[in-house]
Amino acid sequence: MLEYDYYHSDHFVTFDVIEINDEEETITLAISNQGKISQDTFPLFEDKDGQQYFEYGPCFEKIYVDEFVIL
Repeated sequence: MLEYDYYHSDHFVTFDVIEINDEEETITLAISNQGKISQDTFPLFEDKDGQQYFEYGPCFEKIYVDEFVIL
């Protein structure tokens, strides 16, 4: 399973990849945020170097798929 811990102001948000759909260019994640677990699907984007990312939160922070680690 691929996982990423994102520090969001005063706490960590943990993302676990459920599915990456290359045809629809989406990523589906299980999101653990302050004891609550949810599931959401985000569109995937590519930067100028071809690295995939999705945007999260009210400030649309870029979270790169390459930064996820295998657990």
